[in-house]
Amino acid sequence: MGSSGAVGPSAGGRGPRVGLRSAAVLSAFALLAVFGSAPEAGAGACDGGSADSEPEGRPYEPGSEQLDPSQQKYEARTTINANGQRERCECTAGRIWHWGMSPDAIASLKAAMDGKEALAFHNYGQFGVPPEQVPVQARTIWFRSTWRSRDEQVCLRAVFGSGAARPGTSKHEWGLAVDLEDWGPRSYGVDAGFLRANGWCNTVRSEPWHFEYRPQLQRLGQAGRCIK
Repeated sequence: MGSSGAVGPSAGGRGPRVGLRSAAVLSAFALLAVFGSAPEAGAGACDGGSADSEPEGRPYEPGSEQLDPSQQKYEARTTINANGQRERCECTAGRIWHWGMSPDAIASLKAAMDGKEALAFHNYGQFGVPPEQVPVQARTIWFRSTWRSRDEQVCLRAVFGSGAARPGTSKHEWGLAVDLEDWGPRSYGVDAGFLRANGWCNTVRSEPWHFEYRPQLQRLGQAGRCIK
């Protein structure tokens, strides 16, 4: 993927887990198996000045500010700087998911989440479970990373090398890319399906969790077919 918040190898370096508002359910077969508490909402971030300021040209919504430092989660990585000295690169989970995202991308993600939530309510309802008791994991799309600053991308490039996009080229920096937390068999592909139905597609074959917002492909009848 172009790149991502912080943890894990990948062209976008999958960052720390990010929680999204409600949306969606796993397939009816996995329904009653999904329970547990939800992690803090946020998107991957590496220490750096621009990571704490409002992204230029991006919408600021109440609640999108950085979480209190005491609530942030850190994952430290050791890197070698140009002088051969070891340095720590810290990446945090401290932002609301829509912080810094493109307005159109935000709208499409909300539509995907609404779709997943509606499906969750319907499927769980067949078992007599009221909406307020539907597990948050079943009605929520989780992201490892959404928007990230240039400083964060520099940090990821230092940690993952060519496994992360060059600073300035990642779609994450433009607020047009996300990294899914649940993208494989464990989620039955539900989250990915809702993203594809709302203008998102995979762009890096080796990073099935990385999606970029490309609604023009939908209009051409090629939703989800922009993988390289």
